[in-house]
Amino acid sequence: MATGRRRIRPLVLTGALTLVLAVVGAGLWLINRPSSLSEEDTEAAPWEGRGQVRLMLAGDSMTHGADGDRTWRYHLWNHLEPHVEGLDFVGPFSAPATPEQIVPPELFGNEPTPGAPEGDPEGVEYLDPDFDQDHNARWGRTLADASTTITRDVAVYRPDVLCVMIGINDLLHPITAEEMEGRLRAYVAGARSASPKIRILFAEAPPTVIADQDQGFALRLYVYNELVRELSAELSTPESPVVSFDLAGAEKWDVETDTYDGTHPDDSGEIKIAAGFADALSREFGLGPGYPRPLPIAPAEAGGEGTAAP
Repeated sequence: MATGRRRIRPLVLTGALTLVLAVVGAGLWLINRPSSLSEEDTEAAPWEGRGQVRLMLAGDSMTHGADGDRTWRYHLWNHLEPHVEGLDFVGPFSAPATPEQIVPPELFGNEPTPGAPEGDPEGVEYLDPDFDQDHNARWGRTLADASTTITRDVAVYRPDVLCVMIGINDLLHPITAEEMEGRLRAYVAGARSASPKIRILFAEAPPTVIADQDQGFALRLYVYNELVRELSAELSTPESPVVSFDLAGAEKWDVETDTYDGTHPDDSGEIKIAAGFADALSREFGLGPGYPRPLPIAPAEAGGEGTAAP
């Protein structure tokens, strides 16, 4: 991780979480899914000659980033932009998170700053601003919340592809499999109601330190990712493909070296997320090339974290 940077450290939620999961039949998780869509399953992506390709990167704090981060959005933009004509990242926000967005004053019994902006605030900046900063991610956002705004966001910003990594915040509290499924279905349906031909790419939620500390959370995370895989296969249509990919498995995600607090990506984690999305966009939708390998991550020192290579 770059030295001398200002980093806002969020609270790491720990402690036992009560497990409330619906009883799931043994066959629920055994639905097979092809690794990618065949030519018969989906129309060819009409990228060439379009003049513009609009991507909306949506999610929670792992996509939003904090003051002083590059974010994985930076790495994905700089990978895709030379190869995709008219690439445009779109969304209602452009700034990283402020301290108040990361740790709300109400949490400590304080009042919010009068007149604090709800949109993109001043006083926060990226470590490197050289990318299209538009996005649709908010610190602490749940899938339940995102499902209520996605129709409006897609209608206004008209993305061709919706790249989504979300769900961790929904799992911090007791939730049933049926509730998880309902939120995923509502999100897809909401996006499609504004754009019937939208393409949706889901990253499975990566593990966090909480999964090592709380068995209930770990089980909820497992169930959620199974649902992401199953529902992506079920809901996908030739007109509006929905696909998912296993970010943690594909990129050998390591909570100790790829995050700075057990959840949020550090420099190496940002590159791994960008690489996972780039590979999936290329493989599933023919959008740009896969991310170059080996990844430009310096080896982690003993007890330290991997960093982006210069």
